[in-house]
Amino acid sequence: MSEVGMYSRKFRPSSVPHFFAEVGGVGKFFRSGLHIEFIDDVPVYKSYIVRNPESPDARNLREALEYLLRERSATVADWYELTRVNFWRDDLLYAYLQDLYDYFYGDRKEPPESPDDVPPPGYGV
Repeated sequence: MSEVGMYSRKFRPSSVPHFFAEVGGVGKFFRSGLHIEFIDDVPVYKSYIVRNPESPDARNLREALEYLLRERSATVADWYELTRVNFWRDDLLYAYLQDLYDYFYGDRKEPPESPDDVPPPGYGV
């Protein structure tokens, strides 16, 4: 399936810095590390980032998260397509991404909480 056919009009993975990079490609991290089956393993990834802050992985992920937080181009449907994780609303997705950024690169001590399996109150109303 083409890049255009899978995602919303606003979101283009190729616009995300380092999404398809051969070394430190963040698309692979999003698809695997933040996949529904592994999203709770975020502390493992943080330990790698902390030990290797100058690595392409650490640098590229930082730049990609900064881009996503600034542009807010991904919808919850786009994120679900990438990770199979449903955040239900865009504001919940971006709160999670901000918490993830703060956990990896800021002073947040606890990993961000994965979204609930059930929709929040008022969802779809």
